[in-house]
Amino acid sequence: APRARFGLQLLRASNMSEPVLLPSALEPRHYTLRIEPDLERFTFAGEARIALDVVSATSEVVFHSKELLIRDAAVSFDGETAAAKSISFDVKLTTCTLTLDKELPANAEAVLTVRYQGDLNNQMAGFYRSHYTAANGEKKIMGSTQFEALDARRAFPCWDEPARKAVFDLTLVVPSDLTCFSNMPEKEVAVIQEGRKRVVTFMSTPQMSTYLLAFCVGEFDYVQQRTENGVLVKVYTPPGKSSSGTYALDIACRCLDLYDGFFGLRYPLPKLDMVAIPEFAMGAMENWGLVTYRMVDLLIDPVLASPQQRQRVATVVNHELAHQWFGNLVTMKWWDDLWLNEGFATWTETYANSVLFPEWKMWEQFTSNTQAAALRLDSLRSSHPIQVPINHAEEVEEVFDAISYCKGCSVVRMAHAVLGAENFQKGLQAYMQTHKYENAVTTDLWNAWAKESGLPIAEIMSSWTMQMGFPLLTVKLEDGKAQVSQRWFLSDGSIPTEEEQKRWVVPLLFGTKAGCTEGTPELMRDTEHTIELPADFGFFKLNWGQHVPLRVQYDDDLVFMLCAAIEAGDVPAGDRAGFLADCVALTKARLLAPERLVAILRAFSKERDSTVWDSMSSAFALLSGALINQIGGACGDKWLSFVANMVAPAIAEIGWDAKESDAHLTKTLRGTLFGLAGKYCASDEALMAEAKRRFSVLLDQEASDEAKAKAVPTELRVSLMQMVMRSGGEEEFEGMMKLFSSTDDNQAQKEVMQCVGLTKDAALRARVLAWAISGALKLQDFFYAFAGVTGSGKEGMQQCWTFYKDNFQQIKEMLATASPSLMSAVIVYSTMGAASNEMADEIEAFFQEHSLPQNSRRITQLLESVRSLAGFTDAVRQSPLADPNVDFAAV
Repeated sequence: APRARFGLQLLRASNMSEPVLLPSALEPRHYTLRIEPDLERFTFAGEARIALDVVSATSEVVFHSKELLIRDAAVSFDGETAAAKSISFDVKLTTCTLTLDKELPANAEAVLTVRYQGDLNNQMAGFYRSHYTAANGEKKIMGSTQFEALDARRAFPCWDEPARKAVFDLTLVVPSDLTCFSNMPEKEVAVIQEGRKRVVTFMSTPQMSTYLLAFCVGEFDYVQQRTENGVLVKVYTPPGKSSSGTYALDIACRCLDLYDGFFGLRYPLPKLDMVAIPEFAMGAMENWGLVTYRMVDLLIDPVLASPQQRQRVATVVNHELAHQWFGNLVTMKWWDDLWLNEGFATWTETYANSVLFPEWKMWEQFTSNTQAAALRLDSLRSSHPIQVPINHAEEVEEVFDAISYCKGCSVVRMAHAVLGAENFQKGLQAYMQTHKYENAVTTDLWNAWAKESGLPIAEIMSSWTMQMGFPLLTVKLEDGKAQVSQRWFLSDGSIPTEEEQKRWVVPLLFGTKAGCTEGTPELMRDTEHTIELPADFGFFKLNWGQHVPLRVQYDDDLVFMLCAAIEAGDVPAGDRAGFLADCVALTKARLLAPERLVAILRAFSKERDSTVWDSMSSAFALLSGALINQIGGACGDKWLSFVANMVAPAIAEIGWDAKESDAHLTKTLRGTLFGLAGKYCASDEALMAEAKRRFSVLLDQEASDEAKAKAVPTELRVSLMQMVMRSGGEEEFEGMMKLFSSTDDNQAQKEVMQCVGLTKDAALRARVLAWAISGALKLQDFFYAFAGVTGSGKEGMQQCWTFYKDNFQQIKEMLATASPSLMSAVIVYSTMGAASNEMADEIEAFFQEHSLPQNSRRITQLLESVRSLAGFTDAVRQSPLADPNVDFAAV
């Protein structure tokens, strides 16, 4: 039967290490698409004409199709027409098979014509609908696309694999009062149906993968500007909000010009559109020439935007524009090299920010955000390699994670440190030039860098990309030398068996009082290595600059020297943050006694750097989870007092009120400190009274935006909400809900969602959870409300988890066929703070009974994290910190 033959073709690999691909008999070359959406009936009609090269003779045409009704299909070739005798579908593989009444001969040029219909769904995938409210209060609908990774097939029949690149000609038929746009500029426009509709045909795209095609239909305003190199950039906004796009527009223009030079190839399209979508599952999507974003990741209120939000928007824009080269111009051959797209774009976003905004000190921030996220996930046994085998394409949905993005970025940064800036850039430019408009694999990049530098790049990098995990470097001082050993680091502190042991090629960069590593670093290839130290080394910090994604553990003498150097101001902020982050991870893994971490924290008592305070916050949170949430009592109270005594002087110094002279990182530090105050300084009556006074200004409907920003500097808004809600009740709750309902600004609403559940009142928390799944919140956002409830403490976490279990079926139905990342987010937010084996067993039992195959990797990682925290909590119970008479200032 044709179906059986198709199955054998599709699953042609005898072992499942080979990816499951469509048959190779036909290769798409050119798509001509005509799509007509109906925004009232939530459907669209389509016609696809696909030019095919017949590689080998076949009487079957197999392509991807998901949730499409195929009305008719036929293939023309050499002046003949082959009709479809039968049309069959494989729902699991999302494929359609046409069995033809004639065989297509090898080497022929054929054209497949398919007429079809699809649904304009509400799942933020494929060609879907979003809801928004117009300036006059009217509810409106727009249509937009999200095709990565596997959803182009929801919009048109296609060979939906990254290596099946083709040219696309798109025509949209839309109501005349609506705007539409796609990857390329308009080619021609015709009016039909007595002016009721427009037929808009766009210019041909470059050769590209299916997942990069995009189009939007709706009402928009826009702002525009040309780059220095002549590219027209537009930012599309909801009607009446064009001013909110000016910041992102400026970033995009500067960034495109920067990348033109950095990559050695100019942006190849004549225009770049960036559009804010009201409902969007991800942060953004890099469609070539038409980048789509969550509204909060593109649009900024000129008055109310916080420095954190400005940095976030710049970061997301720079990331997506990096993809115009790394991902779009040169595309990974298959999803197992997803990191080539995401890891490199994450590195480039940081590079661009560091050039455009040097005062942000992005490479210092990198230590406590991007690198920290990578090491947190990659310390689990349930992690995966950067180059992860993907057999079925659906598996890729679970690796859009901190390994592909953050660890991928971290190893690119390591390569930059090894190669040096010049060799790094030249090799990259050669790679781009060689593979432009084509597909590439990881080794192509290694080869380009190796050719430029003469270094063994493949040997170095493969040890970081082909195996999961990272090393713990243990350093001992012996006879003026640093003796270094490496082994696999695991978050629970377990020692790998001899069979499990791994080895990395580690670039050794280090700093002492006498100076730091210069030139090409020496490489540690074995499990042991000796570093000669200068006679007057003063202190020794391995992984100077935090260029390599690993952990370091020092002997007591070296820790003492480092702490003294930190107090003396001899260690840069990024390295201070990195050292403390290592100590936190080692403590959690029970490789460093909890009381030793407290002693090390005291060396940071006069710290005033924003990045370092992020690492300090992580240390506070780790110990608080055990001492406050699990153990409690006198030791919990004394720990609160200890942290408050560290936070209060910094708050007194930085103050509530913003100053014109405040640097970007001063502002972000103010936000961090007052966020900590909400957690640890609730007993400070004067501080809390001032917080409530300023909160009342936020609630004052008569106050101007400027007055509100003066009373509550933008960087403090979220921290203030957290402070007030942690100690607040019904009055504060109602005030927060009024803030939500009085604005249509998605960022302002998101802030309320994240904070309103922090109340200690269980009844109010229950209202928050019911609100989350009532339909009042967008599908892209509803899980944020869970975060506040779990963040309120142990009781809130248990309440949220119980609510998730009780309402699992409704939540599952809400998310239906939406991105699996949304369900993963709900699961994570429903269990934040879980730290007992009993809780882990309960979570595991629930998901054994209620299987979620597309979230299985994330659930496994969650369970491992909870059990690791449970082991840490037990260690704290056995430590001097659990003694009711403990003195944290002297322990």
